[in-house]
Amino acid sequence: MEQEVVWVVKDLILPPGGILLLALFGLILGRKNRVGTSLTTLSLVALYLFSTPYIANQLMAEIETLPALEPKDISRSGAQAIVVLGGGRRHDAAEFEGDTVSGLLLERLRYAAYLSRLSGLPVIPSGGSGGVYSSGLPEAYLAKRVLEEEFNVPVAATEENSRTTWENAFLTAALLRRLDIGRVFLVTHAMHMPRSIAAFRAAGVDTIAAPTAFFHRNDPLDLPSDWLPNPKSIQSSYYALHELLGDVWYSLRQRWGILVG
Repeated sequence: MEQEVVWVVKDLILPPGGILLLALFGLILGRKNRVGTSLTTLSLVALYLFSTPYIANQLMAEIETLPALEPKDISRSGAQAIVVLGGGRRHDAAEFEGDTVSGLLLERLRYAAYLSRLSGLPVIPSGGSGGVYSSGLPEAYLAKRVLEEEFNVPVAATEENSRTTWENAFLTAALLRRLDIGRVFLVTHAMHMPRSIAAFRAAGVDTIAAPTAFFHRNDPLDLPSDWLPNPKSIQSSYYALHELLGDVWYSLRQRWGILVG
């Protein structure tokens, strides 16, 4: 029940849900009410800003703080396995005759397979059947199938019960102890890596960050088109704000002593 409440609250805070709620409150208060007018205006400004490449890039740069691995990092790592985190599914994919991994998860699996070939290490996918909006075969099982059948990469084990990043960390930590595996590479999106590696280290896992799929650009965004709204940018803003909100939530729960694995 707690997890369901968290998902609903998250959807009501992050864009576009939060922006729409703000506009709704403004409309309810009315155009002749100064507060109502301010809320409606603020919602429109927020929608515009979060939809621009410039603002989306700035937000992503704030959270994509861990660099990509270099060859020397891989060869001297001392890692024993590669843990790759779940990232969603495509339900009832007609061409695959059932559920398969989402585009986000496929990006993570591709890099995990690449890293496995470079290092010779097996992969351990982590991810359950999902939360409020997902069900079916565990993501880790779907990931295992893709890794073995499409990338020809060995899978050492799967963690198939987690629903959140924190559960990824603590349930995978227990699995690693049973397998007598110490240090691991952790593969997830660059935007998701700071929160993920903090959770895994809190769970006692000796973790090396192996981020993939960076969204932000280091070159300056100074073209007029960087201020033109587009759907890709608001999605990037959503991802960035999701991670920032997740960091705050995890910090609060740790402080209150109610975040358990």
